[in-house]
Order: sequence, then structure tokens, then C-alpha cells
Amino acid sequence: MSITSPIPVLQGDRDTELRADGTDLLLRRRDDELRIPLAAITHVRAERRVVAVELTAPAGVEPVVYRIEDVSAAGATVFADVVNAALPERAEGTETIDGSSLVVTRSLRSAADVDEEAEEDEDLEGPGLFAADPWLRHTLCVAAGLLAVAVGVAGQSWSRGIATLLLGQAGAVVIHVTLMLIMCWWLPWYLPRYGITVDAEQVYRSGTTALAYTDADGVTRHIQGLAQNGTARVAYSPRKPQVAVVSRPLKIAAGELTMFLFMAGIAALLAYGTYRLALPAFGG
Repeated sequence: MSITSPIPVLQGDRDTELRADGTDLLLRRRDDELRIPLAAITHVRAERRVVAVELTAPAGVEPVVYRIEDVSAAGATVFADVVNAALPERAEGTETIDGSSLVVTRSLRSAADVDEEAEEDEDLEGPGLFAADPWLRHTLCVAAGLLAVAVGVAGQSWSRGIATLLLGQAGAVVIHVTLMLIMCWWLPWYLPRYGITVDAEQVYRSGTTALAYTDADGVTRHIQGLAQNGTARVAYSPRKPQVAVVSRPLKIAAGELTMFLFMAGIAALLAYGTYRLALPAFGG
């Protein structure tokens, strides 16, 4: 039967929405929309600000449960009561169907959305020195600051604490740069060997030069780079086709590896210097 009583629309976290549409419930999420027939639902539970839609399942099979969180508590109670009252009656002795087989999923991601996601991940091909999550750099700097305070208090020498802070902060920056260089070197080595390599054509997008390649699903993606004679080879990840690199000569990869080893040596020296500077404050 269809839902005829007024029923609220539940809006949850992460752009989720649950509402009734005739004989179905529509669960809209960020990337897809699920149409759940009432015939596929066992019951709806309202647990304060969480609504759980449990589907039917044969004996011995774990039922599928869809949840929407951070909704209105009052609206959740009304929603559950109305939907449960509208659920079709099931005759005793009949075999329970798998409700998940009746759910229809519709993707809300357009080709433009997929392409935009690819652009966001293109930085993995050649991230800048500080392109990674800034929390890493912040954590290292905070750790150096806490160590400097501990040295100043325990060693009763704030001049040593300040020196520890300066050396530790320099070490934190160099360590962060070194980790970024690992990414710059690792992906161009890994993807051509374990990914999928295809030919890419040079195109112009938004006033800049880029390379266009087509993945195994037929989606055209773009990555920053230049090509000699208008074409180049691009290697991408089979599981995440938006993560790709432009194949580069061996001498470039060797240069990046040399730079990484050089920076790693400086990071080790700074870390050791900070350790030796802080050690006397703790009786070492």
C-alpha cells in the first residue's frame, strides 16, 4: 500500500535525505539514490536521531539495514510510525524474499563529477613539497615545540630549549619535504609496473595544457603534463583510474631519487642533532 498520511522528509548528515514517494522510500546519498519499495521493508526503527530501515531477508540471512543519522528526533518518530503502518501485511507461511534484490540504485554522479574528482587527484602525479595533508607538518612542528618546552623545564635552561625548538622545527620541515619526495618518486616507479599504461593526447583545458587518457571503463580523464609530438604514455591505477602519472625518462626518476636520498640524509642529521641537544636536559 502507498503512504497517504503526511510524512516528514528526514535530512541527515553528509547530505543524506530519506523521504516517502508513494509505495517507495527514497534514500538519497551524496553519490547515489536508493529506491526502496515498502514490500522490501520489515520495519523502520527510530532511535533518537537515527532512523534504520531494515529489509526483509530469508531465514538464516543477515538482513540489510540502511541508516540515516543526525535527523530530527521528532521527525524520526513520526516517519517510523507512518511507514510502519503502511507496510504491506504478509501472509503466514509465505517465503520471505530478500528485500535487497528489490532495491533500485541510481547513480547521481555525472561524467563531469567523475572528471572533477580526477582533477583533484591529479596532484598525486607530482605533488608539491607541501601538497600533502598539512596535519602531518603541523604534528611534527607541535612535537618539536613540546620537546623544546620539556627541555626548558627539565633542564632549567631556556636557551637550550629555544635551540631545541629551532633545530626541531627545521627537522620537521625537512622530514615533511622528504616524505613528499617519496611520493614524487614512488608513484612514477610503481604505476608503470603494476598499473595500466595507455596513450594520452595533448589537449587544452581552461587555458592550460593537459593530457587526456581513457580508462578501462571508457571515461576520459585528464592529467597535467606535456607530450612530445602530441602524445605521451600515462600509467594509472586499476582500482583508482584517476590516480595516474606521465611516464618519464629514467634519468628524471634517478634525479628525484638522488634528491630524496640527499634530503633524507639532512633530515637524519637534524633529527640526531635535536636528540643530542635535548638529551642532557633529561640526565642523558
